[in-house]
Amino acid sequence: DQATLDFIRRDMETLANYNVRRLTKWRRNFNRYTNNGWRTEDVREMYGNPLGYWQGVRDEDVGPAPSLNVIRSVVDTHVSKLSELKVRPFFNPMVGTFQTRKVCRNAQVYFDEFYQDQDVYRKAVEAIRHADIFEVGYLWIDEDEHKIKRLAPWEFMFDAAEWWYGQVSRCMVLQKQYPLRALKDKLNKPENIDLKQMLETDPSAKVERIIYWDLLAKRKYYYANTYLLDEQPIEYSIMPVAFIYAEEPIKGALSVSKADALYSIQRQIDMLCERIHLAASLSPANTTWVPEGSGIKPSVLSNQIGSVYEYRPVPGVQTGVTVATPPAIDNQYLQLLEFWTRQAYEIEGISQLSAQAKKPSGLNSGVALQTVEDVESERHNPVLQSFIHLLMEVAKIAIEVFPKDADILPERRTRARIKWGQIKAEHDAFSMQFSASSSLSKDPKVKMEQIEKLIQMQVINPAMAATLLEFPDLEGAYSIASASYDYCQRIIERAVEDEDYAFYDVVNLQQLFGEAVNTLLRLDANEEKPEILTRLVKLIGIVKVKMDGVNAMLQPPPPPPIPEPPAPVPVEVVQPPPPEGAAVPAEAPAVIPA
Repeated sequence: DQATLDFIRRDMETLANYNVRRLTKWRRNFNRYTNNGWRTEDVREMYGNPLGYWQGVRDEDVGPAPSLNVIRSVVDTHVSKLSELKVRPFFNPMVGTFQTRKVCRNAQVYFDEFYQDQDVYRKAVEAIRHADIFEVGYLWIDEDEHKIKRLAPWEFMFDAAEWWYGQVSRCMVLQKQYPLRALKDKLNKPENIDLKQMLETDPSAKVERIIYWDLLAKRKYYYANTYLLDEQPIEYSIMPVAFIYAEEPIKGALSVSKADALYSIQRQIDMLCERIHLAASLSPANTTWVPEGSGIKPSVLSNQIGSVYEYRPVPGVQTGVTVATPPAIDNQYLQLLEFWTRQAYEIEGISQLSAQAKKPSGLNSGVALQTVEDVESERHNPVLQSFIHLLMEVAKIAIEVFPKDADILPERRTRARIKWGQIKAEHDAFSMQFSASSSLSKDPKVKMEQIEKLIQMQVINPAMAATLLEFPDLEGAYSIASASYDYCQRIIERAVEDEDYAFYDVVNLQQLFGEAVNTLLRLDANEEKPEILTRLVKLIGIVKVKMDGVNAMLQPPPPPPIPEPPAPVPVEVVQPPPPEGAAVPAEAPAVIPA
């Protein structure tokens, strides 16, 4: 209704005023980082004039003073240290049902690809840079375009008190000089005829774009130059923006940055640099003293890099031309410049080894150098934890704000299509943890040795080795090897969800049998539904029958048994009759067993 729209317009002005109070500091820090304060430029102005720098020179004869921008050096060094870390969200199915594992598997694939496609790691590093310069950095999870976008500190507004107490009810994105043609699809309302005519007249027209979230009413409003373009319902009640602070706020949402902490030291360094520059520019490079009566005219000597003076020598003392080079400035100024520069690095926990790419003086052993690195890492551990939290928060917010009817992954032959609503439904059944983007080495030789060792330890399935290698020159080879593993997982999924037990005969039956058995044992251990286990048992039985049939075809029938040889025929021995008159031998007595 109109009363709601009137309140939103007043509230947008209120939220915008919160950031206006910070613009002076942000403008100062921006110019300190970019040009060491030699020029004042509005942070919200997209069209700057790089040649319009004020060089900060008091005398045109001495030229521009050198700039020793310690703030920029400290910020860039700190950002480079954190840019080495790449953390990905890891979806761990705690309950372990088949549906939960399927959702986690698809979510893991999606976010691994999504983080690479959206260049999330580089954008997170830029958010760190904003935090070091201004105090806070933002990443916007835009559900309309399914993209991760950077937001400058002056482009996002919310109520600091509500944020401190965890009760944020509204927030706003305000972007000046936004291309109007990007909003062309939202100019169909009759009341927006002025914007439509503006675009027709000037295709490059710019407007002030505002997106306002009412998180209590779950409504989202789009504005351009105070014109309401569209109004849509939303399904979430959290801010669609992830935060990172250089220093966590002590109260409200206000904090300090590295540029704030180093500002006074930077001013001192600028003063010393200017004095040294003026002394070096205005002091003569050489001073020549010519005695009177020597016949040398000072006017004929060039004094472009020196000064020539005529002096009256002491009577009776024979002297000649004297050349002297006086020091431009006392050495204490150089010592002060080195002292304050060193203090700036030490206060922010930056070592010479990191900032200047050289070994700190006095450290000559590898153990000492490693100790310096360890101390430096511990010094920045709070920011490191904030950086990890930022990358994790991006994934959590994406799950909340992306439409539940949208597909997570496009359907392929080896995987089923699931929607964001299924992830939302299973959210309580899995946990999101963080892990390194890859625990394997980037060196191909070392990576192969690690995978071989994992196979020997039976930590991974040998069929997964080809997928883990991910060598571009072996793509044609390992894609064939990994296809068998992917197809086995798809067969199991169809059997469990659709009771479809059909598969091509070219599948590796031994691998399919092993994967199905492992799935059955894992799900039964997590108290899966009986009907799911029954389907798996049926699939295992079908695979076992096919394996027995294949084995019967591959193994030839055993040869017939060799017949036993016939028993020998006993031969009766006929004793010749005894000769006449010979005694007949008596028969042996029968032996009676005891």
